[in-house]
Amino acid sequence: MRLGKGTIDFLLIRISSLILLMYFLFLTGFFLKSTPVDYFAWSSLMSNPLMKVATFLFLISFGVHAWLGTWAIGSDYLSPRFLGFASPKISFLGKPLNFIYRVICGLLILVVVLWSAIIIW
Repeated sequence: MRLGKGTIDFLLIRISSLILLMYFLFLTGFFLKSTPVDYFAWSSLMSNPLMKVATFLFLISFGVHAWLGTWAIGSDYLSPRFLGFASPKISFLGKPLNFIYRVICGLLILVVVLWSAIIIW
């Protein structure tokens, strides 16, 4: 499966946003129900294997959602055509800037997801 294709990206962004929303709603309900939240309540919730799986699924969805969002920003605003509108003299910088932007964003997303997964497990 290759990202950057319209239908696949559309489905992935919608599915990942639903997973992020469900996780957020669950945690919101937990905080509202368990007031005040102390260390014992939080620790018992996060030590549950089902919650670890849900959190890992949240992290994967976060990574996919963030990657697709940054990909869209880079391809929209760091392209030779868009930069050429600002100044034709800098339009040649579009592809290299887009590549650098994607590498930096991809590495940051990967580090955040992997680091968080290490903390959870």
